Amino acid sequence: MASTAAAMLAEAEKWADAHYKEGARNHTIFGEWYADKVDDPGFAYAAWCDEFISYCGEKSGNGDVIGLYAYCPSHVNFFKSRKRWHGANADFKAGDIVFFDWDNDGIADHVELVRADSNAGAVVLTIGGNTASGTAGSQSNGDGVYRRTRYRSDILGVGRPAYQTAGATPPAVKPAPEYSPPAFPKGLAPNRSVPSAKPLQRALKATRWLGNDVELSDNYGPQTQKAVAGFNRKHGMNNAGVSYDPAIGPKGWALLFKLAYG
Repeated sequence: MASTAAAMLAEAEKWADAHYKEGARNHTIFGEWYADKVDDPGFAYAAWCDEFISYCGEKSGNGDVIGLYAYCPSHVNFFKSRKRWHGANADFKAGDIVFFDWDNDGIADHVELVRADSNAGAVVLTIGGNTASGTAGSQSNGDGVYRRTRYRSDILGVGRPAYQTAGATPPAVKPAPEYSPPAFPKGLAPNRSVPSAKPLQRALKATRWLGNDVELSDNYGPQTQKAVAGFNRKHGMNNAGVSYDPAIGPKGWALLFKLAYG
């Protein structure tokens, strides 16, 4: 079977159309397949975003150009060693393998498949496993296979598989679910106790700015402030002339919730 981006996309789309969901303790078909490949049953219950990409690669006849991985940083190195790596601000092509860096530490946290060409700076349409739908949940430890719209600010870069032929026209791009962030709440500010601090903290956890071990609270305290300040700095949301800005504003609130759940 000749390797093509169209075949890779068709295999991935099939699982999204089936609304595939993981079983207990992260168990998946993709993990079972990977565990058999590497002769280690523990991988049947591992984080499975990269197992999903590897599975789709082999089943679509693209195994040699996609690789066999369960660990995103190693998969990044696979593409870099073959000079098939492109940075976050490049033009992306349908069939590229896109890696995400939620906490901006230079290490890949999650991987998905690019569904449509995307010019530099534009949002990216993707499909991925072990992620969440458009309404809730962790983006890199979710419960199923979903189509998503992603922002460049969370992307580390893409690997471009050396597909042998262009193949047939890729499947028509199906829209990701629309998502509208909640209205910005009144009274939300550092060092105040308001109920809206909890949804802020949930969104910060979903985008990995706030650790899962931090207890939800009405208090907009130091840990929440530190997480917001990091988010503001990365996304250019600081007030003019302020290097450390722990206050979330309406624009930052909307962007945070879109990145978390959109």
